[in-house]
Amino acid sequence: MIAVLDASAAIEVALNNEYAAVFREALSTADIVIAPDTYPSEITNVFWKYARFSEIEQATCEKGIDYCLDLVDDYIVTKNICREVFLESINTRHSSYDVFYLVAARRHNAVLLTRDKQMIQIAKEFKIKVLAE
Repeated sequence: MIAVLDASAAIEVALNNEYAAVFREALSTADIVIAPDTYPSEITNVFWKYARFSEIEQATCEKGIDYCLDLVDDYIVTKNICREVFLESINTRHSSYDVFYLVAARRHNAVLLTRDKQMIQIAKEFKIKVLAE
């Protein structure tokens, strides 16, 4: 199985939140885990928010970034799919940041790992397999 890991699912695993075990199991059984090359910036931004607005210490956030980056085996070059993503973003009226994950999953016949409810809905419309919890 090929898995596309989005930031919400990765953070779920890194922080050992409610659905971490489900995502961890999927990641351990995947043949390869991929993500758009925007993933590192998204992960970094999430942990910046935790460091800035919560009780999580900076060092813990830095470890979280490293942990999330280690979950991904390969990155999809977003430059190569930006026109397709742009069109689908227009069609779905949804953020291009998220649509990069959807297009990557569709192109690779992959399972999308996410906690994002809007992405889950669009993935279903695109006939993309989703592991949400």
